[in-house]
Amino acid sequence: MQVFFDNSVFSIQKAGGVSAYWYELLSGMCNSELSIGFLNARPQSDNIFENKIDYNRFNCIQESRIPLKYLRYLPLRYALPTAAIFHGGYLRISPQKDILNILTVHDFAHERKLASKFPRGLANTLQKAYGIRRADGIICISDSTRQELFHFFPGINPAKIKVIHHGIGNFYPISKQQPANCSLDIDLGEKFVLYVGARRNYKNFFTAVKTIELLPPSFNLVVVGGEPWDKKEIDMMNKKIPGRYRIFQTISQSDLNILYNHAFCLLYTSAYEGFGFPPGEAMKAGCPVVTTNMTSMPEVVGRAGLMADRPDPLLFAEKISSLENEIFKQRLIARGLQQAQQFTWNKSVQETINFYKDCWNLKFST
Repeated sequence: MQVFFDNSVFSIQKAGGVSAYWYELLSGMCNSELSIGFLNARPQSDNIFENKIDYNRFNCIQESRIPLKYLRYLPLRYALPTAAIFHGGYLRISPQKDILNILTVHDFAHERKLASKFPRGLANTLQKAYGIRRADGIICISDSTRQELFHFFPGINPAKIKVIHHGIGNFYPISKQQPANCSLDIDLGEKFVLYVGARRNYKNFFTAVKTIELLPPSFNLVVVGGEPWDKKEIDMMNKKIPGRYRIFQTISQSDLNILYNHAFCLLYTSAYEGFGFPPGEAMKAGCPVVTTNMTSMPEVVGRAGLMADRPDPLLFAEKISSLENEIFKQRLIARGLQQAQQFTWNKSVQETINFYKDCWNLKFST
């Protein structure tokens, strides 16, 4: 059984949840018994995940001379061997009828008009619809995404859909009694709330700032990652929480693990997620999570997180304040460590391989 992976997904972003998923999936596949090949590999990639892949070990195919920024929106143009499996990194499928098409659906933010505006939003929506209707097997990264799939495509065959959760990376508790080997310019002894990831639209970053504004002055906000900052955001923080915030645009995983370990909690204000990596990472590192109970968040945090009914600063501030009770906080941390154990990349990769085989047998062995 030959499997071909389309790595054009790495051209979309330098980092982020979608490319993190694809890298972890590929890492597991590279160590499996499958015969694999890559399409649209970029050995000199600026994506932080793709540049860790040793492409010299594998068959790499240049699909077309069309630039990837355009090619990513088109169906696969390269002819694959009969009965091969094609798994596109981001919404692409092949029109070839004698192969197996596998599609991963992350979310329906564009359909909900929560993400990119026209024309990119329309392009994403049309491409996703084309793929969903023609795929032989569809992987949803959460049950929340699966339910939305049925909402937008009520006639879809449930038998070709499989929920396969993401794994959580190598985050872990560390002893706070020992000096932390942290390269960041920060006093880890200060009381800070951690915010990780993108900030625009449904991520509700302004809500996080207003939450800190409601808390006592001893609370600071540490913001990690996300898109480039603009003057409006900085001015807003200087007005709302002057001198109470720190920004780290790009950091290593080891430094992020240290921040999770020393943070008072993670504040994840997003109102919409297909899965949501930061809450899982925080729990795995022993950091309490405050978030919403919307879309996939209940699946990820379970009983281990403090969830608000809506992204409201007052509700978030109340949840964070409740963590001043150390006994209660430690109970949540213990629950989080247990909850995070169910999300491993080994499990995710093996479930994906099993899904390939089930779909392949259904199409080619009957």
